[in-house]
Amino acid sequence: MMASPHTDPELIQWLRWASESGSTPMFVRTVAEAARMACSPDYVLLRPVLIELKRRYPEPPSRIAGGFRVQARRWVRRT
Repeated sequence: MMASPHTDPELIQWLRWASESGSTPMFVRTVAEAARMACSPDYVLLRPVLIELKRRYPEPPSRIAGGFRVQARRWVRRT
């Protein structure tokens, strides 16, 4: 089975974050955007580079999930 940017469980979320985040360097963002549009044979060639970029530029922990938990607690009625 050939890997593709839409079926790679190790990189799918990181690719989306890296290509859409304003906090990643332009080079990383451009490579991630290219990888998301790549056909399977080209993606297979890019994958080792993407793994290394993910190691160097990890996705930060989501702040939305933490904020949601805090907000959800505010709605709980104390009896």
